[in-house]
Amino acid sequence: MQKIIETFKLYSDKRFSTIAGTLVYFLLMSIAPFTLWLTLVFGNVDVERFLSNELFESISPFLRSLKHSAESAASGAGLIFLATSLYSSTNFFYHLRRSGEIIYDSPRVRGGFKLRIYSLALIVAAIILVAGIAGISVVGNKIMDGFMPFFISDIISAVFLTGLAVAVALVLNLIACPYKMKPEQAITGSLLTAALWLIFFIGFGVYMQFATPERLYGKIASVIIFLLWCYIMMNCLVIGMIKNGLLMPKRVQLKKI
Repeated sequence: MQKIIETFKLYSDKRFSTIAGTLVYFLLMSIAPFTLWLTLVFGNVDVERFLSNELFESISPFLRSLKHSAESAASGAGLIFLATSLYSSTNFFYHLRRSGEIIYDSPRVRGGFKLRIYSLALIVAAIILVAGIAGISVVGNKIMDGFMPFFISDIISAVFLTGLAVAVALVLNLIACPYKMKPEQAITGSLLTAALWLIFFIGFGVYMQFATPERLYGKIASVIIFLLWCYIMMNCLVIGMIKNGLLMPKRVQLKKI
């Protein structure tokens, strides 16, 4: 408990919520071109199983709109547009590592071009993984709906999403760290991030049942909700990174990536 308190105190004292806001900005710059390339490579990827889940109900209108826009853009995309969109899609991973240098109190590492190539490789891997997860979800959904009671399929879906949240948090923590870190060294902060995400998903879902943002924001309500959702998600990620930084042995910091 003392370590958890220390983590949140450092998060507050260092004003690391600013980093979370920065990551949201670059996530927004990356998510549209990423969706475009996902559509180009694999066509109309079926992610409706995730979008219809009650955990993502509050942001599903925005994501469906984004998916539709990507499908429209993919039909008439030119070479220059594709090249610039691919570059833009690397922004989140690029600045995630730069943010990690701040959180882990690391000197700025030169080699921005190498980091951009590294981010590009991560984008390619992320496109393949998202398509693979969507395929597994579609097949699993058909199997569960055909052979299992409804409540059992819901439990399996919840376990799958929880495991996916831990895996995503672990990968992002490893990417952000400017030092060589083994997965077992990043698992504590990743579990903290995933736990905060799950608490937030449930709490935000309950909040949205009573809130009526459409009355205040009108047609842009879905955009505002998505921005708020992303901001809290990034803060949870930053807190997990801080936790890993506090637990990381000094000897790990001797060798940088």
